[in-house]
Amino acid sequence: MGDFSAAWLALREPADTRARRAALVGRLTDWLVRTRPPRLEVLDLGCGSGANLRYLAPRLAARLGVRQDWICVDRDPELLAALQRELEPSAPRDWQVRTLRLDLARGVPALPIAPGTLTVASALLDLVSEPWLRALLQTGAAAHSPMLLTLSYDGRATLKPQHPLDGIAIALANAHQLRDKGLGPALGPMGPIRLAELAAGLGYSVTLRRSDWKLQPGERAIQAALVEGWSAAALEQIGGTATVRWTAAIAGWREARLALIEHGHSRMRVGHRDALLLSLIHISEPTRRYAISY
Repeated sequence: MGDFSAAWLALREPADTRARRAALVGRLTDWLVRTRPPRLEVLDLGCGSGANLRYLAPRLAARLGVRQDWICVDRDPELLAALQRELEPSAPRDWQVRTLRLDLARGVPALPIAPGTLTVASALLDLVSEPWLRALLQTGAAAHSPMLLTLSYDGRATLKPQHPLDGIAIALANAHQLRDKGLGPALGPMGPIRLAELAAGLGYSVTLRRSDWKLQPGERAIQAALVEGWSAAALEQIGGTATVRWTAAIAGWREARLALIEHGHSRMRVGHRDALLLSLIHISEPTRRYAISY
C-alpha cells in the first residue's frame, strides 16, 4: 500500500490480528522458555502506532512471566505519540516501552540489537532492499537474536467476484512494489522468500506460514483502500507508456471494484506470510545447520 498513516494502520489492524499465525508465537515462547531470559528485550522495527506491541506483549507475558523492555522504532513522530497515548492507560508495570524516532534508511548499524534481543516487525519485508535485509539478518545472527517478522505481502490477491482486469491490475501494483522505498530497490512480494533463503544460510531455523487477509463483504473501508492503492500504483507503473486506452481500462477496473464493494458483493483474500527465525545455537542438534518449513 505505501500508506503508513494512523488511519490506514487502524483500518488494517483487525485484519492483521485475525491473520497472524498464533502457532508461531507459541513456538517462539517455547524457545524463549528454554533459553530462560531474566528479562526480554524486544526491538520493534517500523512500529507504527503499536499493533505489534498490543498483540505480542500480553501473549509473551502469559508464558514467560518476565519483564519486557520494548524499543519501538519508527521515523514518524505522530505515530510514536499515538502509540504512547494508547499504551499509557493500560500498560502493565512489567512492560517498559521506549519509543525511538529513527529512519531505518540510516542502516542496520543504527539499530540497538543487543545479544538475545527479540526483533519483530510487521508489514516490512516488501519495503526493504536485499542488502538491507542481509545486514539485518547478519547482525541478528551474530547476536543470536530471534526474529518474528509478520504480515509480509507476498503478491497473491484473489478478488471475488472476478473482473477480467484483476490479474493485470495486481501484477502492475506488484511491479510497483519493487521501487525504492528509501532503503534501496525493494524486495516487494519476494521479501518472505528471500528472507527464508538468506536466514537459512546464516544458521537460523526458518518457519514461514501464510497469514492471509480474508476480507468479507462488510469490510468495505479496507477493501476500498486496497483498490484505491492498487489502481494508483498500477497507473503510476504504466506511467508515460500508458495509452489512453490503458488508463481508461484501469480507471474502469477501479470503478467496477468499488461498486462491488459499496453494494456488499466483494470478498478478497490478500496473501501475506509470517516468518519465525530462531537461532540454532539453542537447539541440541549440532549437526543441523538450517531448516526451512513452509
